[in-house]
Amino acid sequence: MKEIISLTRLFINESLGVSLFFYNQKYNKKAFYKQLFTLIIVPVALIPAFFMYVSVMTATYIGLSMINQSTVFLSIGYILATVLIIVFGVMYILSEFYFSDNMEELIPLPISQRKLIVAKFFSILVFEYIFAGLIFIPILIIYGVGQGMGPLYVLLSVFVFLTIPVLPLSLVTGVIMLIMQSASLKGRKDMLQIVFVFLGIAVIFGVQIWFTSQLGNGDEVDFQLLMNMMLTSNEGFLNVIGYVMPTSFLMAWALNKITLMSVVWVGALLAITFLSGALMVAIGERVYIKSIVSGKMIKKGKQLNSAQRSKALGKKSHRAMAVFTMDLRLLLRTPVYFFNNVSVVIIAPLCVLLSFYFIEIPPEDLQGMQDFFREMPILINYLLIAFFIFFGGTSATTATTFSREGKASWLTRMIPVTASDQIVGRTGVALLIQSLGIVFTIIAIQFFFPLALSTLVLTVILGIMGSLPILLFGLFMDMNRPLLNWDNPQKAIKNNMNVVITLFVGMAYTGLLVGVCGLLGYFVNPFLGYGLFMLISFGISIVFYKVISNRLEVEFLNFES
Repeated sequence: MKEIISLTRLFINESLGVSLFFYNQKYNKKAFYKQLFTLIIVPVALIPAFFMYVSVMTATYIGLSMINQSTVFLSIGYILATVLIIVFGVMYILSEFYFSDNMEELIPLPISQRKLIVAKFFSILVFEYIFAGLIFIPILIIYGVGQGMGPLYVLLSVFVFLTIPVLPLSLVTGVIMLIMQSASLKGRKDMLQIVFVFLGIAVIFGVQIWFTSQLGNGDEVDFQLLMNMMLTSNEGFLNVIGYVMPTSFLMAWALNKITLMSVVWVGALLAITFLSGALMVAIGERVYIKSIVSGKMIKKGKQLNSAQRSKALGKKSHRAMAVFTMDLRLLLRTPVYFFNNVSVVIIAPLCVLLSFYFIEIPPEDLQGMQDFFREMPILINYLLIAFFIFFGGTSATTATTFSREGKASWLTRMIPVTASDQIVGRTGVALLIQSLGIVFTIIAIQFFFPLALSTLVLTVILGIMGSLPILLFGLFMDMNRPLLNWDNPQKAIKNNMNVVITLFVGMAYTGLLVGVCGLLGYFVNPFLGYGLFMLISFGISIVFYKVISNRLEVEFLNFES
């Protein structure tokens, strides 16, 4: 057990960079204060979101209590926590088990496979318990206080909480290990990480579609009958939700009403959790090390003849295009970078499409909304512009463009390109991703609100122009404080304060710009509003371009790799 604890501490230390933090405290004050600032500002920035979540959950409990459905509250929270743990846990599982560099040093040591697997799993659980606590503990407290529960509820809640991340993560880890050990998947593990994450998102949408079909079945009368049944039966809605996550039944039976059987149900939940963990370890002992070793094998590429080599080496491209291609390839071939930068342009339009699909707006109401937007074109224009800017503001592409290169950033400083080429090439990647989001959004909207060509042209141009200052601001931030010292690509995104600062500044900028120009266009003249929008966006972009261009060469010399 001592070895497992030591290994777990080692993996956590490596993930958080604890040793580096204390090293910087003594020998690199500048880097230390950057890390300290991140540790302080990120939790502070999340406080409003946490209180908003607690408020929403409190309102949900009150609403369910009013319709005699309070027993469903814990199940909703349990499923919410479980689904979020699975979606975000996949990245941590793949990063810790398959994409960390520590296994090359640990495999030759006299440490059993079981201890390595358990320690890695424990290191993931530490972070997942923090996440699960933020999601599920408020739900336990709200329900306990609302129902007037006693000390036994508190004790049983602790045991239930301990099972929440273990059960889903152990099953997902076992499945991932079985898939990753397949010999036919050698050399494709990066692509698999992307597939796993989007598969998790697809599962969430699939559950939503299934749940909606179960409720309505496309028939308004059946929907009303089913809702009446659920509202009059205290267990009706609980049974529907339980089908999504069967273990939520055990949790609900244990905590909804405290009896002697509650202890039995908690014991059953603990037993299932223990068995799932044991199953994961048993699978890992058979396939994990084998898959790690096979993954290190490099597939031999196709040999080129002398003529082909000369042609490939002699091919030239524009310097800005070379920077663009380099940054885009790095973005696409690294799963963490791909998911955090590209997924939003796929998920957001899909959410828009599904929302309109499941709302089932009557034809007369839909026609009324279409007529309203035709009468108020300035409203729909600015809504679309704000949504298009959203793709640029939420993207971490430019805010991590140098950080993503890590210790290989010296190559960027060596290549013979100008600062202008760097700015154009790196900003171009972000604009490409934003353009994909815009295209997908327009396709989704066209199904319900056919837009005029003039509206499309105007909103696309202004949306891209409005996002340029945000993208250049992100580039400016990463130029001044790049995060280059990391051992896991996930840290270049997740631990990078440049992303958070760019996000909040971008949100504030977008709100002010769209609000001021929209009001001016509505109350004075539409073209005056659009003109001011273009003038502000263009002016700020030029300022940032000049500042970055003048400072980039000097900042490159200050990079610490």
